Amino acid sequence: MFIFGNKQMVKSPVANQSFIWVAEYADGTHLSEFDFATHKSNSFYHISREKIIKFGLLGENSQIYFDVGNGVFTINGHRIVLSYESSDGVEYPITGRTIIYNDIITYKDTVADISPFAIGSGAFSESINQFNVGYKKQMEFDDVNIGFQCVVGIPLNAPVYLQFKITSDSDLNGKLIIRRNGQIVDIIDAPLLGGHALQGNWNVI
Repeated sequence: MFIFGNKQMVKSPVANQSFIWVAEYADGTHLSEFDFATHKSNSFYHISREKIIKFGLLGENSQIYFDVGNGVFTINGHRIVLSYESSDGVEYPITGRTIIYNDIITYKDTVADISPFAIGSGAFSESINQFNVGYKKQMEFDDVNIGFQCVVGIPLNAPVYLQFKITSDSDLNGKLIIRRNGQIVDIIDAPLLGGHALQGNWNVI
């Protein structure tokens, strides 16, 4: 059974974690952080990157994932596509290309509370305040090589946002173009200095 795109699969199977990661395979099988039936945990390192076609998070009535075959994110049914346009008008599609984006990333941001007056296990507690999912990819174009990392951040009490990092092997004075469902929704000035990384965030509208 395919998970992503199935509107019934929007709940974490475990009560103590709002989102879980899911790796979906071409044969209709999947590996999830917690098994939907048994709630048994699975290791991220057991994901078969050769078979994966989609990877993402689900929970809290949401699905946030990307297609491994083109790097395009789908956030609750909205497709997010990014490209980089140089000052001379050349547009480099950094997502949406028919290449494999299987260098997958997922992690959790946590906060720890310490009570100096508590005894034993009550002295320390930890909670998750943000879930993150994405990938990194090196891309070769005719005249430039671009490195791209994009991670969707899902804070528990704030809007979802993209965290991106772009590198180039040569100087480019251009812009990052963000499209949602085929329409341009933002253009961000993004001059690149060869050998250096440009980092930024973009709130998903």
